[in-house]
Amino acid sequence: MTDRKWQAPQALKEERSSFKPYPIMDLPEILREMVNSVSVTTSTDKSMAATAVLSAMSHCFSGMYRMYGKQDHSEPINLFTLILASPAERKSPVMRFIKKPFIEFAREFNDSHKLQIFTSQEQAAKLKAEIAELQTRGASPDEIAFKRAELDSMEVEQFRRVCVDDVTPEALVKLINDNETILMMSDEAGVFKNFGGRYNNGVANLDLLLKCWGGESYQKDRCHGEPVYLDRPYLSVCLCGQPYILTELMENRAFVSSGMLARFIYCFPRSFIGMRDYNAASVKPEFTAAYDRLVKDALAVKYNRKKGEPEIPLYFDDEARAEFAKYYNKSIEPSLLTDFADCPDWGGKFHGLILRLCGLLHCIKCIVGGRSPQSEQVTLITLMEAIELAEYYKHQAIYAYGMNTTGAVADTAEYVLNKLKTKKITRISSRELLRSCRRFKKVAELEEPMELLIDRGYAVAYEESGTLWYEVNPMI
Repeated sequence: MTDRKWQAPQALKEERSSFKPYPIMDLPEILREMVNSVSVTTSTDKSMAATAVLSAMSHCFSGMYRMYGKQDHSEPINLFTLILASPAERKSPVMRFIKKPFIEFAREFNDSHKLQIFTSQEQAAKLKAEIAELQTRGASPDEIAFKRAELDSMEVEQFRRVCVDDVTPEALVKLINDNETILMMSDEAGVFKNFGGRYNNGVANLDLLLKCWGGESYQKDRCHGEPVYLDRPYLSVCLCGQPYILTELMENRAFVSSGMLARFIYCFPRSFIGMRDYNAASVKPEFTAAYDRLVKDALAVKYNRKKGEPEIPLYFDDEARAEFAKYYNKSIEPSLLTDFADCPDWGGKFHGLILRLCGLLHCIKCIVGGRSPQSEQVTLITLMEAIELAEYYKHQAIYAYGMNTTGAVADTAEYVLNKLKTKKITRISSRELLRSCRRFKKVAELEEPMELLIDRGYAVAYEESGTLWYEVNPMI
């Protein structure tokens, strides 16, 4: 062992504490106050509540509005988000605050429309009975066909479902057929297993999820029963899970090759475990009331529209349109070869994410101000807010994709490093290290994690008398 000039080692993997703070000021005031208050009372990072509330609010406008960057490029206003945090990070309380007005709206809407819904269903049942009676007594094909056409043209009202938690692909088809759009919010991410083949012999069934991100038509033909055709199905998704879930998804060929993972916004909230205060201030009633009113006002407009009405276009004003094109040309397109080198599929959708956020922020501002979103154009200020939010999620996505390429090795290297620290080892042979790290069965299994430790400055390797030795940086 020789004297060496050691330098402070580099982190094995980027720490969440190094992430930039969430750009909370870019949210409309009502959402900003709600997010801040929920974060305080739950002692959680603002990014968790902010990401959840953006996803939830996007449901209020999905299927209604479409944001145009230029004539032949537009995006719907719905978001897929995945919040990744360890156990005990209070994901459930945060989601409960955000989801509450959506659940209340569905209950209140169904209660107030109960008679109308039952009447519609009874009318449909009566027509079905008349058709059956005509068939039984041998009526003419024309007479039966007339009644069947009458039934087919009738819009049978159903009790509304606004928000779902755990759902299978088959159930989701029916839910969207009845409701056109759905908000999927869950503090667990088990739904990935449902669509990943849990009930289909391991064969992934992602088609509907993929279609629901962009509102593309979907048809399901059945051996028994009528085929189902969904003209413009939309989902807004917010799921929470532990980080290992993302690792599993990144290793799943169906989720990666289909482009499913590129459709998600990722959020890794900073942890406050060990620093939380039980007596943290509660959410102020006025903030909850303002948020609830915003959600319900927006949903009331949406659910009073007739089924199948076309999406309403939203456009930039001249200043914002020019700035968006400039930002794309100078900042987005060149970064596809640099910043997005490890996640080109996600990077390819980055400009679309900005458009979705633009449309969402614009709609929220208009609803708060009592104006219809289509009555005015999207301004440069809204564009800049959307860009700052998108830039935050860009950093999170790069981290998420980096977990796939270096995460497993970094975790293993961290295990080895902890052994070296605990035993205060300054010099050790490869065989002695193998005996200390019982997770490994062969010296060869230590090669990758030790290469990373050496690369980051935690150790150096050298041979002595035919034996591989490691000298450990004393600064650790």
